Amino acid sequence: MTYTTRAALQWDMVRAAEAEWNAVLPEPDAGFFVRVGDHVSRIAGTLAATERTAIHSVHIQAAWTLVRRAVLDTSHLIGMDRSTVDGLIQELDDALGGIPAPGEDAPRILPNAPEAGHWVWTGRGTYGDRPQADSSAVRKLKRWYRDRCQMCGTVLVLPAPRHRSSEAAHIRAREDGGPDVVENLLCLCPNCHTRFDAGALILTDDLMIFDMVTGALGKKITLHRWHFIDTQYVRHHRHRWTTTDPTQLASAPSMPAEH
Repeated sequence: MTYTTRAALQWDMVRAAEAEWNAVLPEPDAGFFVRVGDHVSRIAGTLAATERTAIHSVHIQAAWTLVRRAVLDTSHLIGMDRSTVDGLIQELDDALGGIPAPGEDAPRILPNAPEAGHWVWTGRGTYGDRPQADSSAVRKLKRWYRDRCQMCGTVLVLPAPRHRSSEAAHIRAREDGGPDVVENLLCLCPNCHTRFDAGALILTDDLMIFDMVTGALGKKITLHRWHFIDTQYVRHHRHRWTTTDPTQLASAPSMPAEH
């Protein structure tokens, strides 16, 4: 994990406050707070990891809010001098809020390879008997979209006990080395999955749906806020099915994204 500039400054301030508390608070009270900086860092890192970004100031602030509550609760439980603790916390609150807020653009963190243990397709199977990977990435994808197709919006409802069904479509096909990672997956209904796998539907770089049968440019796919799709996989799929200059598709007039 990496920090943006502002987040790094804020975390440095938390560590500095931790050292100050250790010097100011009497023993054994100070011992309760020697890991405050580590706690803030771990919570902020977890929040950033769920969004696949570097650690931003908003993650530090959210982590500090949780740790701050724990500090106050601990000081109350062990009967510490609340005026001293409240003063130290207020100083840190003021310091964290006093850092200028520059732009915090940071690249998303992408896996270099599929997670260990993912099921690998051997090349067997047909469109009527399409194998589905039972991986954490597939389960995560379907949970994000609640089995709603990212292309047409269809939710396939089945009798109990399954109720709803969807398919995880690989953008770069498995037989071409496409990995089981969310950056290479779409949540689709069986109809859109079949059309996508057969090249009847392709995507532009900005994730607009292009119908190869009618030549029509449709809407942008539905995209969950945590779902980052790697453009290299989109281009690989598109180049497999069309000789059209991909920049022409990518630069086609945009339509509003579906929310």
